[in-house]
Amino acid sequence: MSNDIKKSIHHIHDKSYKDLYSKKEVAADLFKRLLKEEWAEELTADKLSFVTKSFVTADYEETECDVVYKATLNDVDIIFYILIEFQSTVDYRMPLRLLFYMCEILRDDAKNAKHSKHDRNLKIPAVIPIVLYNGSEIWDVPNEFRKIIYNENLFKSSLLNFTYDVVDVNNGFTKEELVKSKNVTSAIFLLDQKIDALEFLQRIKAIALFFDGLSKTEILAIKNWIRNTVSDQLAESAIKILEADRRDVESMVSSNAFILEEMKEEAEKRGLKIGIEEGIKQGIEQGEKNSRVHIAKNLLDVLEDEIIAIKTGLSIEEVRNLRNQ
Repeated sequence: MSNDIKKSIHHIHDKSYKDLYSKKEVAADLFKRLLKEEWAEELTADKLSFVTKSFVTADYEETECDVVYKATLNDVDIIFYILIEFQSTVDYRMPLRLLFYMCEILRDDAKNAKHSKHDRNLKIPAVIPIVLYNGSEIWDVPNEFRKIIYNENLFKSSLLNFTYDVVDVNNGFTKEELVKSKNVTSAIFLLDQKIDALEFLQRIKAIALFFDGLSKTEILAIKNWIRNTVSDQLAESAIKILEADRRDVESMVSSNAFILEEMKEEAEKRGLKIGIEEGIKQGIEQGEKNSRVHIAKNLLDVLEDEIIAIKTGLSIEEVRNLRNQ
């Protein structure tokens, strides 16, 4: 998502994806869509158990977070480890880092299981590592661990090895593919790609009109994700569109798009080469009062008086007078 509409990266780290995939129904959808294995098709929310413990080290806590689930399918124990990567550049240490995290997961599981050295039937759960990456560069890190070992071809099958799946939000999916999928995972990725505020509204419209198979839990998850990741004004508009009757969606999107264009033009007239949100703020600060009144008038149909006053710098009385005109 474009920097002119999203909140700070640390806020996203703390809230958005972590909250999103802490919901079992949403996580089950991700696993089924991504893994595309027969056994994954059997995954449902009731078969997942969320693990509250985090396995990310202090060295990386500002650039990523993790989500861990346990599941049992046909008496087979599985641990899903989702590493959510927020760095803007690709990290070529990822296979090694995943190995460390997976070992910590298995160490923790073994400690709780209290395995006996005399147990001939000792089994450990499968750990399925997934990297969710939302940077702008293409993720070209080897997804097989042995590929980072010196002269790995010399050692054939004797090497420790695993593969991991990568969800490259910005480069792995086209808009058309995501809209066609019509599931909660594709809806979130649709909104998280590098886009500006106007395109964000168009994608909100697509979700409102075409993603009619989403459950109430999934719709709530999308709304929460929007609140956590985009500016308050844009989030409020987007959620109103999602909640609107289908017949009103088109007109609401057009109205909000017009307001954003007006704000953007106001900033550009003043020579501000900055993002929409910051442009609005600086344009208002530098402009004449009639410019603020003009912007406030365009906001009357979509925002409350108190919010308009905050955004424009007008007093609450001035905004109310405009509404009564």
